[in-house]
Amino acid sequence: MLFLKICWKSLERKRTKINTFKALILLLLTALIFNACSGSGGNDLDKVQVKELKEKVNSNSSLIETMEASGNIAFDSPEQSGQGWIEVRIKKPDSVFVKIEGPFGISIAQALITRYDFIYYNVQENRAILGPTNDINIGAILRIKVSFDELLSGFSGGFMLHENIIDTLNAESENGLYTVYAPREPGTQKYFIDPAIFTVQKYNSYDENKKTVVEVNYGNYFEESASGKTVYFPSSIKINNPEKKQSVYVDYVNKTFNKSDIKFNIKIPKSAKVTKWD
Repeated sequence: MLFLKICWKSLERKRTKINTFKALILLLLTALIFNACSGSGGNDLDKVQVKELKEKVNSNSSLIETMEASGNIAFDSPEQSGQGWIEVRIKKPDSVFVKIEGPFGISIAQALITRYDFIYYNVQENRAILGPTNDINIGAILRIKVSFDELLSGFSGGFMLHENIIDTLNAESENGLYTVYAPREPGTQKYFIDPAIFTVQKYNSYDENKKTVVEVNYGNYFEESASGKTVYFPSSIKINNPEKKQSVYVDYVNKTFNKSDIKFNIKIPKSAKVTKWD
């Protein structure tokens, strides 16, 4: 997966910080797969059927067709703290581009993943991996089990609630937000949905023992224009791994939507070691 090599005073400190930053970026990518919004207070919400809630969330999410966004990454753990820069480009329904830079503009890695194939280039190691897009290959690169559609939805700021949502008659509510659940092996996912603009504000993942694995909060939502329609996009994303005491914070600075001329390009040097996966 994407990770950082910074020039430290000693080789041992360098390796420790690289591994920690890599783990935190993986935590970020996990979280970006499950997207976002701002909340409202109170618990007295009107009853709404899960089916209706799912339709409204998916309708809002579908308004974003292409996206370009970039911003700051800050991370913290018992081992180290630091910051970097992330750039994301998306063209639905089939392309995701991600570029990550570390402190001082040091280029870390780039990835272009389409519905059919992918290119991953580790700048620090001058190594490229090419192959067909499937859950196994994406999982091997990102070190998380994720489908292409989940990856696409996460980065685009528009989460789609799929058929695996547990279809109770009416959605539950908690702290002024609707809540719905979905099974995910091993464990459960819980989505907190804003009742005003019908976007996912918070996401929790639990293991088979109902212990929190990942907590994700989305905030600072702005009304953005996309092809003449209003979309809601989170400027901030905070991810926390309680057990490992790791956290990642993303603050999007620049964002544009539904441009027709969005482009993707990864330049791999001739000197790079290229590996092809099946």
